[in-house]
Amino acid sequence: MRVRYAFGIAVTAALLAPAGVAVQGQTPAPAVKKMAPPLRGTVEVGYMMSAKRVGDKIVTTFEVKNLSATGSIVALQIEQFFYDKAGNPIQGTGDRQRLKQPLQPGEVTTIVLTSATVPGMTSPAHKFTFRDGQVKPVLLKTMK
Repeated sequence: MRVRYAFGIAVTAALLAPAGVAVQGQTPAPAVKKMAPPLRGTVEVGYMMSAKRVGDKIVTTFEVKNLSATGSIVALQIEQFFYDKAGNPIQGTGDRQRLKQPLQPGEVTTIVLTSATVPGMTSPAHKFTFRDGQVKPVLLKTMK
């Protein structure tokens, strides 16, 4: 009877010993970034913009920075649309992109808008919006 128990304990110890070694060899999980509380009302967003023609498309790249020091901007969205010489909006042009993650205080991200070119389109317009209020865009010379 004692032999059976001794054998069972030995097998259990042999199976559990490698598990302890494997736990010691694992790297710890990366630290989770602390999220700032979401902003409400009017927020300021700094941006830099560049546009270029690629084939039959216009690609506009925005570098966007949250100028707030205290809160994050949730669901920031940029819309682009074009007008003709008479000032009428042209259908079939423009793009809209929304950030999937909140923009943290001081964080910089890139948003790319792509639009088809249409004869007669002259001037683009851009609209910044977010989930909980209005956006005041500020054109920056550099992203500090």
